[in-house]
Amino acid sequence: MVFDSVARAPLANASVRVFRADSASVGIDARTDATGTFEVSALRTGTWLVSFLHPRLDSLRLEPPVARVDVVEAGEIDVTLAVPSAVTLARALCGTARDDSTAVVVGDVRDAAARRPIVAATVRATWPEWVFAKKRMEREVVTRVARTDSAGQFVLCDVPQGITVTALAHAGSDTTGVIELVVPVTEYTVADFVIDRGASLVSRDGVSAPWRRGEGMIRGRVVTAGGQPLGNVMARVLGSGTVVRTDSSGVFRISDAASGTQTVEVRAVGYDPIRQKVQLSPAIPTAMGFTLEKSRVLLDTVRVIAGRKLPADVEAIERRWRRGLGTILDGRTVRERTSTNLTSALWSVPGVRLGMRSGYGNAVYMRGNSGKECIPSIYLDGFRFVADGMSLDELITPGDVAALEVYPRPMQRPAEFTDLSECGVLAVWTSRFLGNVRVMDPRKQRP
Repeated sequence: MVFDSVARAPLANASVRVFRADSASVGIDARTDATGTFEVSALRTGTWLVSFLHPRLDSLRLEPPVARVDVVEAGEIDVTLAVPSAVTLARALCGTARDDSTAVVVGDVRDAAARRPIVAATVRATWPEWVFAKKRMEREVVTRVARTDSAGQFVLCDVPQGITVTALAHAGSDTTGVIELVVPVTEYTVADFVIDRGASLVSRDGVSAPWRRGEGMIRGRVVTAGGQPLGNVMARVLGSGTVVRTDSSGVFRISDAASGTQTVEVRAVGYDPIRQKVQLSPAIPTAMGFTLEKSRVLLDTVRVIAGRKLPADVEAIERRWRRGLGTILDGRTVRERTSTNLTSALWSVPGVRLGMRSGYGNAVYMRGNSGKECIPSIYLDGFRFVADGMSLDELITPGDVAALEVYPRPMQRPAEFTDLSECGVLAVWTSRFLGNVRVMDPRKQRP
């Protein structure tokens, strides 16, 4: 039998080779059936070796296993060849001290044009974790880094299972796009990266990150769940700075993206956005299809006041709203303004500008005391949010929000959000933190 211990299932259609230990040219070939079994007969006495080939080995970056069989008399011999288990592979690559709740990520990094392995390239994976320090909740970004060997292969250890991490690969100043890498609930997973070493950097302004552009080409089509073409849908390759729209037949074309590993995003008002990983080849169009689903209807939380005191944080938000120093949006308004990125609800808010990021979400800018643009302080459920280069959009969805408080100028900052920053403040409150009590504009409430 040939068994896949990673998938925990027999391996069908594997090509099995039984050959003499002293002469590899003398052998018998067989193929496994649907149950993973095979049979060869008429083996002479002596020492034989058994191995197999299957695309599964290539996908897992494994060499074919070899078993030894000694034939000394007539009869039957049972042999089991197996793809090693995920636990075995992880321990072999990362050591026995590895946490059982973590995974190992393996793969290779190649050049987009020549498809050759890139030696000494860096692969980086990041994900957020919440920590409590100095009496406040902070967002800590955990990073794992690996470098490719002489064959262009890498091993990332201690990546949490069952989450989605952001990842990229770079060699010097050349880099892939930022992708979402889903790490399944298993100890071993594979991810490959392709880098466009001929892409150019285009700076849009002094604040935004430079965009990467090249000869990557995409022809995409967007349809609804019912199969109808969807026009006026925005499409982009993240990090390119170029946004196009679909025509009446739902078709869009992008011709200036960097090649290699990239993420394509499509979004339209009233539909859930889609991000899809793609490997682009220079000057060779890649065809893609997208189906957008209608945004789910989100019900507002219920405000219960009869015989009950409002939570202190809800009262404080409405008290600041009454003062009118900044702009406050309740959860319903946030969801009316956007069904995608949370920060998209800030479009047209006075004193706020949104910029595109090389990764996911938007960059938020305000005006400091000097009149120059600055990055505001962000508070999440009353605690200072330490972003460390990550976007708030990667953590909070519009459906999570009970209220947004926006104070673009430092002089507008309420005392509750005082720190050493000389920029404005963006405060986000989630429904769960406020006990699912709806925040309301006190100027419109009945006395």
